[in-house]
Amino acid sequence: SIRRDLAVQVDESIPVEDLCMQVRRAAGELLQELVLFDVYQGNGIETGRKSIALSLILQESSHTLTDQEVEEASARVLEALAAELSAKLRD
Repeated sequence: SIRRDLAVQVDESIPVEDLCMQVRRAAGELLQELVLFDVYQGNGIETGRKSIALSLILQESSHTLTDQEVEEASARVLEALAAELSAKLRD
């Protein structure tokens, strides 16, 4: 399995559950586990927004994941979050 951590900024009114649901949909069957490890509002985050940090545990049962497969899955997740929740990757 491969762990990929992502931190995104979203509107503070968006429930974490909605964000997690979008991640699960976009990552598909590669996602074995999703762990929320931080929610932050304050310095460095725009007013009215929050930062949510997640760990995605990705695994393919039939073969070892390639770097390209992991990058593609991460890109799908970020694109879905941007399209559905106006999320931005946190720097």
